[in-house]
Amino acid sequence: MAKATTTSKAVKNKKVRSAGAVRPGEAGWQAEKSAMTRLAIMQAAVECLIELGYTKATTSLIAEYAGVSRGAMMHHFPSRMSVISAVVGYLHDLRLKEYRELMSGIDNPSGALTKEIIKESVTAAWEYVNLPSFVAYQELLAASRTDDELKEIMAPVEKDFEKQFLKLVRGIFPHWAYTDPTVLEAAHDMVQFLMKGMSLSHMSMRREARSQKVMEYLTLVLQQMYLEGNT
Repeated sequence: MAKATTTSKAVKNKKVRSAGAVRPGEAGWQAEKSAMTRLAIMQAAVECLIELGYTKATTSLIAEYAGVSRGAMMHHFPSRMSVISAVVGYLHDLRLKEYRELMSGIDNPSGALTKEIIKESVTAAWEYVNLPSFVAYQELLAASRTDDELKEIMAPVEKDFEKQFLKLVRGIFPHWAYTDPTVLEAAHDMVQFLMKGMSLSHMSMRREARSQKVMEYLTLVLQQMYLEGNT
C-alpha cells in the first residue's frame, strides 16, 4: 500500500512539473512576444508625446495607445518614469539609425562635393528634424528644463548622443574627413542649430517657403566652409 502511495505521489509530482514546464520553442516565443509588447509600448509613448505632450503622457494613456492591458503595462514598466527612461534610450538609437538611413550615399567619395550634393544633405537634414522621433525627443528636452527627474535621465543620454552623432557625421560625409576638425564641427553645429530652430517654429507663417530660402543660403555657407577648410 505504501508503495502504491509513493508511486501515486511521483506521478502527481511529474504531472505538476510537466504543467509548469516550458515546451521547446515556447521560451523563445515568449521572449519575442515580450519584446514586441515593450516595443509597442515605447512606440505608443512616442505617439502620446507628439499628440498630447509630456505632461499628459500618462501610463494609462500610453497603455491605451499601445492596445495593452494595464497589467501588461505595469509588468513591463512599473512606473511612469521607467517607461519614459526606456523611451529616451529607444529614441537615442532610433534617431541615429534614421539619420544614417537619410544621409548614407549622398556624399560619394569618388566624385566632387558639389553644391547640389550639399543641398541634398541639407534637405535630408530638414526631413530629419521633422520626423516623429525628433519631435518626440524635443518634447522631452523641453520638459527636462524644469523637471529634475527627467533631466537626470536625459543628461547622460544627450551627452552620448552628441558624441555618437558627430562620429556618425564624420563617417557619412567622407569629403569632410580631411577638413579642419574645427570647421567640420562648426558646419555640423550650424546645420543642427538652424534645423532645430526652424523645426520648433511650427506656427510661423509661410513656414515651408521661408525654410526653403534659409536652406538655400545654408547650402552656400556650407560650400564656402568646405572650401576654406580644405585650403
